Amino acid sequence: METLKKDAKKSVVAKLNRALQVEYDLIFNYPRMIDKLVNINKVHDERLNNIIEALGIESLRHFTEVDNLIVKLGGETQWRFEVIDRLVDVGEILAMQLKREEWVVPWYTSVKRIAEQGKAGFLDRLAIGSDLVDANEIINVMDRLIRDEKRHAMLVKNSINTLKTLMNK
Repeated sequence: METLKKDAKKSVVAKLNRALQVEYDLIFNYPRMIDKLVNINKVHDERLNNIIEALGIESLRHFTEVDNLIVKLGGETQWRFEVIDRLVDVGEILAMQLKREEWVVPWYTSVKRIAEQGKAGFLDRLAIGSDLVDANEIINVMDRLIRDEKRHAMLVKNSINTLKTLMNK
């Protein structure tokens, strides 16, 4: 196991908390977006609704993974969530979410780089003692999140285009 130096742990925790604050503040609003589309906009596109629902479920899983990493690194999760208005424009929310999905990919890439460069040497590991965190685990989680977020961005783009088409009918 290759652990992280103390300063690398702090940097990773800070960056992961920032990711939680930027990307996941709307995490509980996906069902509300679907409700708005179906019950107010009368958009009954099952595929679109399933994609939005899947994005919500995957985002919750990502949030949990990031939260677990923060705790494992000895940090404390710093996060808040927003509740969107029931009458909000779903297209605008999706456009905002797209920016966040695109923002988080290079952000997670920088977290991965910190984990790669912050691996502790033998003497560092002795100084760290029992507070070991596997740097490769962090790198693997970041690789998976980067892959997923790129896919999310594509799904959100497609959802925006689908929604525009459906709303113009």
